[in-house]
Amino acid sequence: MAAKTSAVCIADWQLDEQWEGGLLASSTQVGPERLEAAAACPRCRTPLAWDAASVRCQSCARVYPFSELGIPILLAGDPPTLEETWYPGALGVLPPGLRRFARRHRRLLIPELTYRSPNRRELVAKFVASLPATATIANVGGGTRRYGPNIVNIDVEPLAGVDLVGVAEQLPLLDGSCDGAVLQAVLQHVRNAELTLSELHRVLRPGAPLFIEVPFMQGYHPSPGDYRRYTEQGLRAELADHGFDVEDSGVAVGPASAMAWVAAEFLAFLVSGRSERVYRLVRPVSRWLTQPIKYADRWLDTHPMAHTIPSGVWARGRRGE
Repeated sequence: MAAKTSAVCIADWQLDEQWEGGLLASSTQVGPERLEAAAACPRCRTPLAWDAASVRCQSCARVYPFSELGIPILLAGDPPTLEETWYPGALGVLPPGLRRFARRHRRLLIPELTYRSPNRRELVAKFVASLPATATIANVGGGTRRYGPNIVNIDVEPLAGVDLVGVAEQLPLLDGSCDGAVLQAVLQHVRNAELTLSELHRVLRPGAPLFIEVPFMQGYHPSPGDYRRYTEQGLRAELADHGFDVEDSGVAVGPASAMAWVAAEFLAFLVSGRSERVYRLVRPVSRWLTQPIKYADRWLDTHPMAHTIPSGVWARGRRGE
């Protein structure tokens, strides 16, 4: 927005790799009653009137359509687009025949460069499980990842599994309508981080918890853009500055994953002879060569000094009263 804001349509060889393979606790989408009770006009932040073909703001009378999958498109303006000119993938330099094959099988051809140990994979699921089943939880920029039937998935594309199409800087949710929120690998992708955190503060009821994960030592990965990184200390300070009481924080993805990612990029630079075309062709190979390094995070992500060079960090806070 995410989603990621987190866009799921991404550059040819580009994956938002840290966060792939997360735990999916449920495939059940949120019920219509819960969705209609929480959704709002992104312009007016007021309730919507729902019918079979569209939804309408009860204040400004703006009409919002449904996608072909029946997902409300609650955007005040145009959706964000991927900055492909900043980070072109490898498919553009392949012959057409190979390009079609590579596009179909890219998830098999391109290894992830980050590894989340079992306890780290369960961070979001444990956060969701800590709240009552009756709680309404906003998963902002989560794409198709689902953690339960009480989760409202918000993203910038109308993909299967998304409940509302919207952007993080103008959340299509009523004030105080959420009992919790998840922002996983999103804050680096939004154009305006301060507005995003202010929006999360607005839609959470007083005392409601927020779980957030952000990258620290990761390479550039626009989805749709890529604007910032955070240390654990910086993330805690950012949340505190926006009215959240930080309760806990830690390493989300460890230093071995950071090393694998940086090493893959560096190796591609080193052997490309200053050629962008060669770099784009070599990068998938360099990823295969360095990706085994990431598995050292099975023990390194709990090192007492892992917070100095982790791939990503997390924090949990609560909206101030």
